[in-house]
Amino acid sequence: MKTKLLPLIAFVSAAAMMPAANAAEDTSGYVTDANGAIVKDSSGQCVRSSTWTPEKAIASCEAKTAAPAAAATTEAPAMTAAAPAAAAAAPKYTSETIMDNGMGAYVVDSQGRIVRDSMNRCVRSTSWSKDSAIAKCEGWVEEKPAPAPTPAPVAAPKPEIKPFPAPAPEVKPMPVNEPIHFQGFFDFDSNNLNAKAKTQLNDYADYMKAVDDVTLKITGHTDSVGAKAYNQVLSERRANAVKTYLEEQGIAGDRMTAIGMGESSPIASNKTKDGRAQNRRVEIEIVK
Repeated sequence: MKTKLLPLIAFVSAAAMMPAANAAEDTSGYVTDANGAIVKDSSGQCVRSSTWTPEKAIASCEAKTAAPAAAATTEAPAMTAAAPAAAAAAPKYTSETIMDNGMGAYVVDSQGRIVRDSMNRCVRSTSWSKDSAIAKCEGWVEEKPAPAPTPAPVAAPKPEIKPFPAPAPEVKPMPVNEPIHFQGFFDFDSNNLNAKAKTQLNDYADYMKAVDDVTLKITGHTDSVGAKAYNQVLSERRANAVKTYLEEQGIAGDRMTAIGMGESSPIASNKTKDGRAQNRRVEIEIVK
């Protein structure tokens, strides 16, 4: 019984020792999966994490990286003239930090940076596709966006040419009609103007203001009652009463001449009361 069981016991003991050996190694310098196993890239090389340092390197992971380099060194002298062209055509991987594009095509660290392998290539995930790939990760030449078309020059708006406004029609002054002939009558032995005479004189004032190239001749008269000398003075007072009223309405005094004719120019008989009333008057003549 003991002879048959010895090989089985030795096999189990050796198997039990393997996890322990792996557990003793510090794998913090590499990307590990959910089971703690180190992730390998498509070339079978261990994927270094962003915290990898030479002190954290595991010999079994790094041993495979030296072989390709040595092989390349050995084969370098045997390169043909076509080799430089092929090397130039090979993808060029950037060493700059590349952030994930959110499409899940690559393995990323806790800060969203895409994990690189020992050859500086981005580690693809199982969701990788050409449509989700990042050009910098794949070493592709990024296509520059076509330049935006230069907008056609916008012609400056032509200034609006407005026609000159038509000249305003000439406004001709309204013709001013001459006032009706003035005959102002007075009470016996008086030179006071009554209301009717003042109304007529207002028309003369308006006319004189509208037509500035005319003057007035104002003549006073009396009836034959009383002395001729007294009647002469009374006729002058009546003429001056009309002139004074027009001056009060704004007519310049030098545009008016006031004279008295006394009783010398009656227009009716002085023998009747009505005739004498017509002779006690002032008349105005417009002089142009």
